[in-house]
Amino acid sequence: MGSKPFLTGEDLKIAFNLFCCVYGIGTLGMPANFSRAGPVLATIALLFMAFANVYSSVVISKVMLTAPRSVKTYSDLGEFCMGKTGRYLV
Repeated sequence: MGSKPFLTGEDLKIAFNLFCCVYGIGTLGMPANFSRAGPVLATIALLFMAFANVYSSVVISKVMLTAPRSVKTYSDLGEFCMGKTGRYLV
């Protein structure tokens, strides 16, 4: 019965990386920018950013599920999707 553990160290690294992407340093500057933009534009911008964040997370998750086990970094992922050009762009 060679079952794999449910949660590994790599899973924790991925979760931490996703957390850092979602709550990055740009989040600290948002209150000042939103106060300058006004309530209507700030709400529209917030909804757009939330949609873009969820969409990109879903797309990256789907690609990582279809990628081979050799894909471990974002550079590897770029190469898997777009060849050598993707490795350098990412």
